[in-house]
Amino acid sequence: MKKVLKPTEADKKIAGCIDNETSFSVVAGAGSGKTTSLVEALKKIKAKRAKEMRKNGQRIVCIIYTNRAVDVISKRLGFDELFHVSTLHGFLWDEIARFQDAIREALREFVIPQHMENARSNDKGGQSQTAKKARLKLARLEQELEALGESPPVKYEETVISDYSKCILNHDDVIDVAAYLISNRPILQKGLGFKYPYIFVDEAQDTFPHVVEALNAVCAKAGLPIVGYFGDPMQQIYDKRVENFAGPQGSIEISKEENFRCSTSVIDLLNRFRVDLKQVPGDENARIEGSVFITVAQAPDPEGPRKTYTAEQLDEVAAKFSEALAAWEWKDVSPVKQLFLARRMIARRLGFVTLHKLFTGDFSSSRSQSDYEEGSHYLLKPFIDGLFDLVQASRSNNVKKTIETLRRVSPAFDDDGQNKAKSLKEMLDRASQHGSELDELWENGSMRDILKYCEAHGLYPLSERLVYQLNREQRGEFDRDSDEHQRDKGDWLADEFFILKAAELENYIEFLDENSPFSTQHGSKGEEYKNVLVMIDDIEAAWNAYSFSKVLTPGVAGNPTDRQMDFTRKLAYVCFSRAEENLRILLFSKDARAAGHELIDQGLFDEGQVSYL
Repeated sequence: MKKVLKPTEADKKIAGCIDNETSFSVVAGAGSGKTTSLVEALKKIKAKRAKEMRKNGQRIVCIIYTNRAVDVISKRLGFDELFHVSTLHGFLWDEIARFQDAIREALREFVIPQHMENARSNDKGGQSQTAKKARLKLARLEQELEALGESPPVKYEETVISDYSKCILNHDDVIDVAAYLISNRPILQKGLGFKYPYIFVDEAQDTFPHVVEALNAVCAKAGLPIVGYFGDPMQQIYDKRVENFAGPQGSIEISKEENFRCSTSVIDLLNRFRVDLKQVPGDENARIEGSVFITVAQAPDPEGPRKTYTAEQLDEVAAKFSEALAAWEWKDVSPVKQLFLARRMIARRLGFVTLHKLFTGDFSSSRSQSDYEEGSHYLLKPFIDGLFDLVQASRSNNVKKTIETLRRVSPAFDDDGQNKAKSLKEMLDRASQHGSELDELWENGSMRDILKYCEAHGLYPLSERLVYQLNREQRGEFDRDSDEHQRDKGDWLADEFFILKAAELENYIEFLDENSPFSTQHGSKGEEYKNVLVMIDDIEAAWNAYSFSKVLTPGVAGNPTDRQMDFTRKLAYVCFSRAEENLRILLFSKDARAAGHELIDQGLFDEGQVSYL
């Protein structure tokens, strides 16, 4: 659906705040054109202040949640150097990395003592596993605090547990150290404020409370610098985030009520899910009624381990899914985006379960899992960036695509590379040979075999980290209780990855390239599709933090915890609001008829919208 660029009342208020040099926060519901408002506000500042700011060496910072979103916003801003578009971790580390003494001070005075206090609180005495681990952690932290020296330089690395004795910080500690330093050092606040007179934060509900406090401290005084937050508390679906963001004292709160994305039927459903913001159609979508229907299916009584489905019951669930598609007459409707509770549900259907388990299991960290979900993990990158393209080109005997891909990704085929003196025929022959060899290895070899072949023939510029992992000795048995093994568990992740076959990776790449109709409800955040099908089955999803059955039908499934209620309502809002026109929901329940009646009695759905399987 076309985005309307005509300024809304919210856009006018944002412009007023920029003109008056006043901080602000924008609460914008799904489909409100929040990103458009953000980009237009950035362009307004550029039009008004660019010349002066460039002269002063100043920039406008825009903090974005994901690397993918960084690329999108940067492109919409024309990749102008006036704008510093960055992820939160990237921005904060770039700004504090040079203050090595201050970082060490923050570690000694705040971060490590805080971790030690948390460990003490988990030690209730006795010989429980929790108490033993807490005592071991406390002892380790005491040793590392003492060993924290003036060298080597403090670094930020992908590791689950920071190693303070080696001056290595993990993902979480970068946030804690940066927020602490900015909040407690007026000189740093002043420097940031001059360097970035305008600080914008997208998806503000997903940032951290102490980061918001730190940025507010930078912009606490009247006039520049100012901070502008753009977000939606109802779309806060990650743990330990700020949710109800607000600027410093005196800032303006702005509501953006328009929904330019969804049909009126979908907007009606969304308004039943929240009370803080009632959305209205934005413009053209006011004329699109669309449709919303929910089918409540009888769930099998789980007979697998720990109340999971057996293989036969999973087949039964899949059959009911097909029945629902047929009943809605959506089997041949295109396009339809199918949203599932968890990526494992998609991995099972598309055939990359082993790969998924590896990157979400014992050897994965939150960062490596995130990189896997984005397709940017260093182990996966060579295959996604070019190697699979070579295999596909070889399969189709497309010599042109083979040589084009090799010129794009291979140092050996670079115009100024080691083979630049060879004839075109010889290079074409070599390209065909490499394509055939890779195709063979893809069918019968392991990930290690493929990567070693690429290393030997210069087919892809393997990162230093990947080369190290490929050529070191394999690690021994993994000890979950060892902090050293926890820090190095990326080695075990690599070892397990290298022995995998390529078939699952191919299915994963097809999923990443959106060549399937599937997506996760988390993964769809920020996206929009004409027709959306939401598959809800708490048993197959196997999550504790969410319970759609309890939240939507507590009379049938039992009452949710406060945490489940909060998280689930928000996730439901996120996935339902992806639909531009038509929404279909398939909900599995232990008592389908009773659940359907409860949905109607609660006023979430009208009687004509509910059917049963």
